[in-house]
Amino acid sequence: MSVTFNKERKVAGWLLSAPLLLMLAALLIWPVYLGVKTSFTHDVLSEFATYGAGFENYKNLIHQPNFWLSLRFTLLYAFIATVAEVILGFALALLFDRVFPGKRVLFSLMLVPIMIAPSLMAVMYRLILNENIGIIPGFLQRIGINFSIFDQHNVFASLIVLDLLEFTAFTFLLSYSALQNMPSEIYEAAAIDGANARQVLTRVVLPMLKPAIAIIFLLRILDSIRTFDSVFILTGGGPGTTTQTVGIYIYKTAFIYGDFGLAASAAVVLVLLLAPFMPSIIKQFNLNQGGGK
Repeated sequence: MSVTFNKERKVAGWLLSAPLLLMLAALLIWPVYLGVKTSFTHDVLSEFATYGAGFENYKNLIHQPNFWLSLRFTLLYAFIATVAEVILGFALALLFDRVFPGKRVLFSLMLVPIMIAPSLMAVMYRLILNENIGIIPGFLQRIGINFSIFDQHNVFASLIVLDLLEFTAFTFLLSYSALQNMPSEIYEAAAIDGANARQVLTRVVLPMLKPAIAIIFLLRILDSIRTFDSVFILTGGGPGTTTQTVGIYIYKTAFIYGDFGLAASAAVVLVLLLAPFMPSIIKQFNLNQGGGK
């Protein structure tokens, strides 16, 4: 009887999940299949014929200096921005994890960047930092400082700062949520034991929130590695190719140079680069869930 019930329950589960699975296949599996298939195809816009090329696109990709430069910039940019955002977001979460006047208003203002699309934020930054009409360059010129976001010496630091302004709210919100889930009894026990604020932070809060912080870091670095719109709008990958991310490299290879096969192979390499992070996220999430029980 129980075997029949379990079988019927399993069948019902598959039937109820079928619409979601079909949508997942249409939105994810099929495009991935086409991308992988294109990466093994000689598909150049200037040529009418397309044919199987085996690993030719991957071999050509290995000998593309611009790809390795874009990959190096992407990883460096993603790591520095993510580390800074996690630290700053956690610090702000600690600051807001207490009662003070105007907390609700300031908390709402902190979340404003999350509500704005990255591409729109990039357009706003582009206007604000414009050398001719921008507010910030105009103010700096009045005090005798010449600043340009497009200067080779400033562009990397400028992009990191702008990324901090946009995505620190994300790490702040997740860190604040994790802090809010901390049992109050832990703080009371630490106070009874005579622990000061620094000891509570380093020996109680951080060890307990380690899985949550790891999840925040992994989610943010995944998003940073696939950055395209904000950097493309602000610098277009320039000056030259100094700020060209892998996403911008793929876009230019496909839609400017017309080599869809090479662009698809670069996209597959990017997916393979991101894939190892997923088991770590799942593992940390399970640890976090287990710690909360």
